[in-house]
Amino acid sequence: MKILFINPPYDIENYYGKLSKIAFVFPPMGLMCLASYVREHRHQVYIYDFQTEDQDFFEFIKNFQPDLVGISCQTALFYNTIKLSKKIKQEFSKVPIIIGGSHGSYRPQDFFESPNINLVVRGEGEITLLELINYYRFGNKKLKDIKGISFKQNGKIINNPHRELISDLDTLPIPAIDLLDMKKYHVSPDNYLGGQVAMMNTTRGCPFNCIFCACKLAFNKTYRARSLDNVFREIKYYIDNYQISEIYFIDDSFALDRTRTIKFCNRMIETGYNKKVLWWCQTRVDLLDEEMLKKMHQAGCRILSFGIESGVQKLLNIISKKITIKQIKYGVKLARKTGLEPRGSFILGLPEETFLDSLKTIFFALSLPLIRAKFGLATPYPGTKLWDIALAEGQVRENGENWNRFSQMAAYTKYNPPYLPRGRKAWELKMLQKFANIIFYFKPIVIISFLKRIKTFDDFKYFLKSAFIMFRGSIIKVKK
Repeated sequence: MKILFINPPYDIENYYGKLSKIAFVFPPMGLMCLASYVREHRHQVYIYDFQTEDQDFFEFIKNFQPDLVGISCQTALFYNTIKLSKKIKQEFSKVPIIIGGSHGSYRPQDFFESPNINLVVRGEGEITLLELINYYRFGNKKLKDIKGISFKQNGKIINNPHRELISDLDTLPIPAIDLLDMKKYHVSPDNYLGGQVAMMNTTRGCPFNCIFCACKLAFNKTYRARSLDNVFREIKYYIDNYQISEIYFIDDSFALDRTRTIKFCNRMIETGYNKKVLWWCQTRVDLLDEEMLKKMHQAGCRILSFGIESGVQKLLNIISKKITIKQIKYGVKLARKTGLEPRGSFILGLPEETFLDSLKTIFFALSLPLIRAKFGLATPYPGTKLWDIALAEGQVRENGENWNRFSQMAAYTKYNPPYLPRGRKAWELKMLQKFANIIFYFKPIVIISFLKRIKTFDDFKYFLKSAFIMFRGSIIKVKK
């Protein structure tokens, strides 16, 4: 069969607003994984990514003539997914349209308000999608027997039992990077090192229970790791075929297994890849020790990102982060000491956070030896405990919700924050987000770190333009 995978139209200004021109443009990793798996079973596949495609979509789809269309939908892309599905059905009324992605996994019912959606795949999609392809091709199974899907039958939404997680990730092929032009994707300035970047998952899942993250629901709080042989086959493939010089490991917590992390670093050194590839990853501050961080630096790691979230212990406890202020200070300082560039992610507007708490978080971030930081606003995505809190407080709606407003960067958009702690004002949080960004990124130590990464005149122009966009976006007055 001919399978068309689509990353739907993404109005980046809707999510990043005035920072959209310097935002990270990710390749659709989920679709790349699905495409490679389906292709191994002798189906013809194509990924159409609206972020980067130049050819007209409807001209393309008329020429391709797909037998099945799969669309990956995040919450912010819900309305665009619905509109696109309608247009596709107008031209190809008999072609099944299947939805996957995070929003479909947690709120499949939303999609059946549209008569153009045939099915929703929940959770990991590789095996489920292949069974659906065989269903449409041969009709040798009934929909009720396919795990991990939701569909509408006789006016009623049917949610089949969940699909078991794939136990051996080594059985999955390398993501179909060849179906996309990787040069059209780019990192944000704070992660820019100047080379061609690939993204990789070496694990799936996270065993922790933070209230703002839906990962635990998707992967049932499990942690599954690929073998290092399998991981290094993929690294070699990227180096040999795509001249990759940087890798962003997007594991939820890269250093969760200390022994595996040390072995990974040793192999990077033994293969000489540490001299060919720089890499960065994210982990927790409570998983670190000096020996491991030194080894990571020796193996080519340059940026280490921490989910710090808050500078107030009470709020860390509320969000079930399971870390302490002392551990944060120790972890960030140790990363700097061992030659890594630490990056911190912070969330403003958490439940029970006061104005003073917000300021404490911002100035805590300034007190740490961080080279990079992200200040997002608390966003109650479906599938999270924060969604349940927001729903109980009447800040989100079970039905009729406006999904466009679910942006962590609301201060730079036309929308108000999707969640407000009791007694707080939208304009106040937006002002604090802008204040945090401008005061952090114009610290001398941060400016010097960017200057050190300038190797060419193009780098200089890129950083200068990025600084101007950040400054201009952050000084514009917030309306009350």
